[in-house]
Amino acid sequence: MSITEIKTQGLGALITTTNTDYMFKGTDISQFMGEIISEAIRENHFYMVYQPQFALGTGKLLGFEALVRCQSPEFGLVSPADFIPFAEENGDIIEIGKWIFRQALLDLKCLRQQGLDVYMSINLSPAQFVAGDVFEQVMVLLMELNIPPSALKLELTETALIRNADVAARTFRAFQDEGIQIWLDDFGTGFASINLLREFKIDGLKIDKSFVDGIHRKDDDFTICSAIIAMAQRLGLHIVAEGIEDEIQMQILGQLGCDSAQGFLLAKPMRIAECIAKWTAKLS
Repeated sequence: MSITEIKTQGLGALITTTNTDYMFKGTDISQFMGEIISEAIRENHFYMVYQPQFALGTGKLLGFEALVRCQSPEFGLVSPADFIPFAEENGDIIEIGKWIFRQALLDLKCLRQQGLDVYMSINLSPAQFVAGDVFEQVMVLLMELNIPPSALKLELTETALIRNADVAARTFRAFQDEGIQIWLDDFGTGFASINLLREFKIDGLKIDKSFVDGIHRKDDDFTICSAIIAMAQRLGLHIVAEGIEDEIQMQILGQLGCDSAQGFLLAKPMRIAECIAKWTAKLS
C-alpha cells in the first residue's frame, strides 16, 4: 500500500495491512518512509525547533541546538530517529541538510537581531562530508546573512569521524580556520578514542544522555561522566551535557566542572517564534 492509497482509503486502512497492536503503540511506517521523505521535501513538511543551552555556572543562555522535525499529513509527527537514518541511507539527507542549514541560520539571524547574543549548533551528517561542498555552502550562507562564523557550532557523531576520517579532517580545518567550532556529539557511545580527539582537534564534547540519566544513581555512569569532564578540561575542550531532566543531575554535573547543559529540565525544544518571545522578554 502506498501513501496515495492511504490518502484515498484513510489511515485506518493500515489496520488491515499491519499488526493492529503496532498501530496503537506506534505504527510501523518504515515501508512508507521513502515516500514520506520525498513528499516532505516537495511539500515542505519539515520544520525546525531549537533547544536552548545554558552555562551551568551562571544559568546564562548561550545558544541553541537546531533540531529538524517532519509533520506528515498522513502519519503525523514522524520521529527523527526514523526518518534521518533512512534519509542518510538513500541520500536525501543532502537535500534536507541544505534546507536545515538555511532555515536554522535564518532563524539565528532573527534571534541575534532581537538582541540575543547566541550561537546555533547544527548537526552534520556523514553524507554531507562525502558530498564535498558543505564548507562552501555554509560559508556562502554566513556571508549572505551577515552572521559571524563564531556564532555557528557544528556537531557530528563519533561514527561520522571514523567513516570519513580524511574528508572530515580537511573539512574541520577549513571550518576552524574561519572560526567555526566543531563539537563531537553523543560522546562515549561510539568508538572514539583520545587519539581521535587529538587528531581532529575537536573543540567540544557533548556527553550523551544515556550517561547523564544515571549519573546520580549508578556509580559507573558517575565515573564515566567525571572521567569525560576531567579529560575534556585537560584538553581544553568545551563540555555540554545533554538530556538533563533532574535537578540532582544538574548539580552533580556543575560540581564536576561541566561547562553547559541542555535538557527538558531547563527548556524543551521550541519553534522560533516561541524562542524569540520567551528569551527576548527576559532581556527587558
